[in-house]
Amino acid sequence: MKMKIIKFISIYTLILLFSCQNEEYQDCHGTVSGGAYFDECGDCVGGRTGLFECTTDCNGELGGLAYINPCDVCVYGETEIPTDSCSSFEYNGTTYGAIIIGEQVWMTSNLKTELYNNGDTIPEYNGDNSIGSLSKHTTSEENSELNIFYSWKIALSNKIAPKGWRVPNKSDFQKLISTLGGSNLAGGKLKESGYTSWNFPNNFATNESGFSALGEGYRNELGIVQDIGKKCFFWSSDTIQSSDTALLYLFALYLSFDSNFAELNPESITNGHLIRLVKDN
Repeated sequence: MKMKIIKFISIYTLILLFSCQNEEYQDCHGTVSGGAYFDECGDCVGGRTGLFECTTDCNGELGGLAYINPCDVCVYGETEIPTDSCSSFEYNGTTYGAIIIGEQVWMTSNLKTELYNNGDTIPEYNGDNSIGSLSKHTTSEENSELNIFYSWKIALSNKIAPKGWRVPNKSDFQKLISTLGGSNLAGGKLKESGYTSWNFPNNFATNESGFSALGEGYRNELGIVQDIGKKCFFWSSDTIQSSDTALLYLFALYLSFDSNFAELNPESITNGHLIRLVKDN
């Protein structure tokens, strides 16, 4: 009897062992002999799941959503930094802010350097022959804010912007305008609101883009600043040749106190205009 019991136990053990060896393994996705597994976030990943293992984001959060924005800042997720925020930077003694508008990064104020990026001094404008020059202008006795209008040659010089930034071309401005709803809507979104720098009525000005364009006017060929509070122009780096007079023009972004339009028009190279830089892609 004892031998029968031992024999039965041995046979039963073999049956169990055989059954275990032939049982098909399933991963966490339910795939037989699959390679899916649970990662540190508790998600079934790999194998045939189509999912990747969770990783640490730029803020150090496992499985976090923070990412590096175009200004090289870790935003979103647990950072509490808005996705359109960028860090400030210093250039030739002036600190500039930056902001994301759509897929572009723009300075939040106008360029005010009196030096090229190689350290050379930019001469002041003194007439028609000073084509590579600048004009300094203080808004008023009450407002000591310094505005600088640059000659067209500087916009084309390729040595006015710090590393990683540049004078925008025509396409850059067109993309900016398109992002803000088109030329008939973008003007108000680009202009500073209120009447500090713009004359009444400063139509439709909301500055919701954060571009903060001011009504600084322009410098004419005589060196006189005109249309303060009424207009502003920003040089591009694209030229256009007049077919009938053979004169050279530069495209410039134009904003006005009485309009919601943002216009991109050819501008005379005899005038001096503002420069607003865009970050390299």
